[in-house]
Amino acid sequence: MHDSHSSEERIFIVIPVLNRWNQTRICLQHIESSTYKNVEIIVVDHGSTDETEKALHELYPDVTHIRADGSLWWTGATNIGIREAMKRGARVIMLLNNDCYVEPDTLRHLTTHAASRGEAIIAPLQRSLQSGRTSPATATTCFLLGFSTLTCSRKLPNRPGADRLASTSLIIGGRGALIPTSAFERVGLLDEIRLPHYGSDHDFYLRCRKHGIPLYIATDAYVDIDEKRTTLASRLGGMNVAQFVDSLTNPRSHRNLKDLSALFKKHYPIKGLYLVGVALNMLRYFATYLYKRLAYLLYGRFRHC
Repeated sequence: MHDSHSSEERIFIVIPVLNRWNQTRICLQHIESSTYKNVEIIVVDHGSTDETEKALHELYPDVTHIRADGSLWWTGATNIGIREAMKRGARVIMLLNNDCYVEPDTLRHLTTHAASRGEAIIAPLQRSLQSGRTSPATATTCFLLGFSTLTCSRKLPNRPGADRLASTSLIIGGRGALIPTSAFERVGLLDEIRLPHYGSDHDFYLRCRKHGIPLYIATDAYVDIDEKRTTLASRLGGMNVAQFVDSLTNPRSHRNLKDLSALFKKHYPIKGLYLVGVALNMLRYFATYLYKRLAYLLYGRFRHC
C-alpha cells in the first residue's frame, strides 16, 4: 500500500488483531482509500482462529502479517508491531485498533501537523461510527481523587488557516495516534508486564509528558470508532449484578481491578497510598452503576405499563 518513490514521510501503521476479520477488512479499506499513500501496515495477529490469516494473504499481500503468541494481550501484540517497524527504520508509527476507521484526509492532516511540531504525539478526533458523536477533544487525569481519565469538552478551532491542534494532557487509546519513534527510544515501549491490556496506553502517554513530549489532538482529522463491541463496563445500565462483578475481574473490562491498581501504583502522586485512589475510583464506579441500573430498570418498567 505504499509508494516507494514518494517524498512523503513513510508512516508505519501497527494494528493488533484477534479475530474480527470484518472489522480488520474495513479498517484496511479505509487506509487504502487515504489520500496519503506512503504507508506500511503491520498487522500483529495474536491468536486469531477466523479467516484473518487467509484473507490477509489473499486480499492484502502487501500488508505485513505477523503471527504472534495467542497468550499476548493488546500491549504485547502492539509492542511486537512497534519493534518490527523500528527494525525497518520507521521514524513515525501510528497505533490503530482494527475497529478504528480513518477518514481519507486523516493521515495527511496528522503528518502535516507532525512536520510542524517536531517531537510530538498527535492524535485525531474520535467519533462514534454508530451515533456520529465526537468525543471530547482533550483529556487529563486526577489520580489523587481517583480519576484515571477526565475528558474535557472545549470549543475547537475551525477557522480556515487557524491552528488546528488542541494541546491535551492525555490521549485516549491507540486510535490513530501518530508517534515519532524517538518517543519510544526516550521513554521505552508500552508496559506489557504490568499493564498487558488496559491502561498501557495511558501509562505511555503520561510517561511521554513527564519527558517533555507534548500531546495534541488534531481537530481537522477524524477516526470513526465502531462501538458495537465495546465492553460491558461502558454500558452500565444494562449490566446485571453478575456482569458488574465480572467487570471488576475480567481482563477484557477496562474496569478490572488488576490493571487499574497497576496504573494507579505507577502514577499516584503519593507513593504507597495508591490504593486510596483505587478505592475512590471504585466507589464512584459502584455509585454510578447503582444510579444507571436503577434508571434502566425503572425506564423498562414504565415503558411496559
